[in-house]
Amino acid sequence: MNGEYDLLRERRSHGTAMFPFMIYEIETDERTGERVGCHWHEEFEFLAITGGTAEVTLDGRSYTAGEGNIFIIPPDCLHAVNGEPGVPFSFFAVDFSTALLNSFMDDRIQQKYIDSVRNGGAIFPPRLIQKQDWECETARILAQIREIFTKKEPAYELLVKARLYEIWYLLYTHAGQAEYGADGSRSDYQVGTVRSVIEYLKAHYEGAVSLEELSKEFGISRGHLCRLFKQITKMTIVEYLNYYRITRSVRYLRETDREISEIAGMTGFGNISYFNRVFRSYMHMTPTEYRNGAFLVDGAPVL
Repeated sequence: MNGEYDLLRERRSHGTAMFPFMIYEIETDERTGERVGCHWHEEFEFLAITGGTAEVTLDGRSYTAGEGNIFIIPPDCLHAVNGEPGVPFSFFAVDFSTALLNSFMDDRIQQKYIDSVRNGGAIFPPRLIQKQDWECETARILAQIREIFTKKEPAYELLVKARLYEIWYLLYTHAGQAEYGADGSRSDYQVGTVRSVIEYLKAHYEGAVSLEELSKEFGISRGHLCRLFKQITKMTIVEYLNYYRITRSVRYLRETDREISEIAGMTGFGNISYFNRVFRSYMHMTPTEYRNGAFLVDGAPVL
C-alpha cells in the first residue's frame, strides 16, 4: 500500500499548520484481505471509492463499498478497509482539520454549523451512494477539489476551502440523528474501550503482551475483550498486534541498517523464524527482500 497513508493513528498532521489539508491516492494491495488496518486520526476524512469493492468499517459498523461511494469519517472514528483477496480496490482520501473551516470569531456559523457537528449535535450520514441529487452534487464537488489540489494553480487554497464549505452545507442540510444504538451497533463506550486497548498495544508492542495482562488492565474478561475487539476492528487482538509490529519493522528495515534479528526483537517477536513467517504473511516477501528494494512499487514504498 502507498506509504503516504499510515495504517494506524497518524501522528503527523495532514497538510501543514497553515493549510491542514491533504489528498491521498490509494491503490490497495489485492493480495491481502487487510487493505487499510484499523486506525483513527484527528482530522475529518472523505473517502471516495474509485474502483473495485471492499468492506469499510466505521466504529464497528460495516458497509459494502463500491465505485462511486463516498464515506464520511469524522475525527477519532475507528475505521478500516477489508477486501476479498484478488479483488482490486482503490480510493482517494481527502483529509483536513475542521480548524480550516473555523470562523475568526465565535459567530453563528461557528456555533451552529461547525461546532454542532464537532460536538455530535448534527450527525452526517456515514455513506453516500449517489442515488440522490445532493449526493451526486457532493461527489461532483469532491472531484473538483481533487482536481484543484492536483493542479495547485495560484490561490488554489481559496477554491479548496470554498468547495469544502459547499460540501459541508450539503452534508449539514441532510444531517440527522446517529444511526447507532439499539439496532445492534456499537456504543461510544465499546468503541472507546477498543481504542484504549489499541493505544495500550501500541505502547507495549516491543515486549510480550498477553490476554491475561489486557484483561486485568481493562477489567474485562478475556472472552468478552476478544469478542469486542474483533467486532469493532474485524481483527483479533493477536492479528492487530502483529500487524502493528510489522508496520514498525518495515520502517526499521527502510530507515536503519540494523540486523534483521535485532529488528525482530525490537518489534516484539520472540524469534527470527516467527518474525519471518508473520512478515511474509503480511508483506508477501521476506524481510531481506523488502530491505533489498522489493518494497518499491513504481518507485513508491509498499506500506
